[in-house]
Amino acid sequence: MKDYHQILELPSDCTIDEIKQAYRRLAKKYHPDINKSPNAHEKFIEISEAYEVLLHQATYRETTQPSSQYQQSQYNYDAFIREVREAAKRQAQMRYQKFARQHEAFRESGLFDLILALKYIGRVLIPFIAMGLISIPVLVCFSEHSIAPFFYLFFFWVIGGFLLFDLFLKRKGYFKLGKFYYSFHKLLQFYYNHNDFATEKCFYCKGLLADSYSYKINFIKIKDIRLQNQGPLQHYAGYDRKEISVSMPRSRKAFIIHSITSCIKLFCITGALIFMPVDSYVWRFISGAFLGWVFSSCVLLVTRTKSKTGYFFSFGYILKIIIWLTVLYLFTNIDIQTMTISSSDYSKFILFMMIFGDAFLEQLLKAPKNLNLFKPISKHYKNIRSYFEGHYLLYLEIPLWTTIYPLVRWIF
Repeated sequence: MKDYHQILELPSDCTIDEIKQAYRRLAKKYHPDINKSPNAHEKFIEISEAYEVLLHQATYRETTQPSSQYQQSQYNYDAFIREVREAAKRQAQMRYQKFARQHEAFRESGLFDLILALKYIGRVLIPFIAMGLISIPVLVCFSEHSIAPFFYLFFFWVIGGFLLFDLFLKRKGYFKLGKFYYSFHKLLQFYYNHNDFATEKCFYCKGLLADSYSYKINFIKIKDIRLQNQGPLQHYAGYDRKEISVSMPRSRKAFIIHSITSCIKLFCITGALIFMPVDSYVWRFISGAFLGWVFSSCVLLVTRTKSKTGYFFSFGYILKIIIWLTVLYLFTNIDIQTMTISSSDYSKFILFMMIFGDAFLEQLLKAPKNLNLFKPISKHYKNIRSYFEGHYLLYLEIPLWTTIYPLVRWIF
């Protein structure tokens, strides 16, 4: 008989929540796409089997009344194991397949390559950061001609030392973080491959067949919010939600035009942040985003192609943009003679409010249930409007995410 508690690294008196947390942790650790050991698949199946058995057992233990000792004595553990084991194997295989599909979708989305690139950049910068931290106390001592800074800046040595020690421990696989999912050849396939058997019409280009990769819009509907309080600084929130993905039929021409507009937006924002002669980086970003919108709209207009993010064009988002631009303008100094724009000392506070106060503002705009301000103004594909009218969400309305998600989707 397998020791399922040992497989999930749990004590014998573990709770249902502890079983679920252990399963999520070990399933990610031993997933074959992440763990390259030859027995990763078998280990994943074993973990899933242990999860099903222990979860069933813990549920039985918590739902059985303590007073019914006779019923408890009738509980045959061996029979229970035989009944559950086959079902656990089937569930484990299904969980593995679902996990594999989700992981593959994550890799195809491009976020995997983006995160991996950031990790490689971080690995390159860590040695320089560590040496810089170690050298700070020495440079300060020389500049002040005193040894005192060596002592009150000693924590720089500690942080730099820990970074170098971690680098030493990972020296063999320091730059072996994995391979990028998208190669240059695979990226070219997106533009050259097309579906010869396509019969559905493209939503973005009138009169063309949807023979290329569709554009997906994900909708979320929150059913319930679960809150847990396990002591100081141990608060957890879980969302019971329903997710729906709608694929927008797209032609090869629309796919190429959308890729071009994304590059234009990214180029304008980057160029404005680097070269625009404005003191405030907030206004540099806003100016770059505005230029990107203007140029990309011209490309869409000339090529007669609909925007892939037209569903964001609603009265709610227009009001949000107007409100935040007005607030920013009130704390901005504009000198017409010198043509300079600079923010006052409150700019950081305004930026903070844009990131964290945006979620609160969105809740206020969504408060009147009979007036859906975030419903698209223009006509959209099939039942897209019905999801908005049914109060489905495009993203979770949590701080920071309400600002980042629409912006990322608009650019890419």
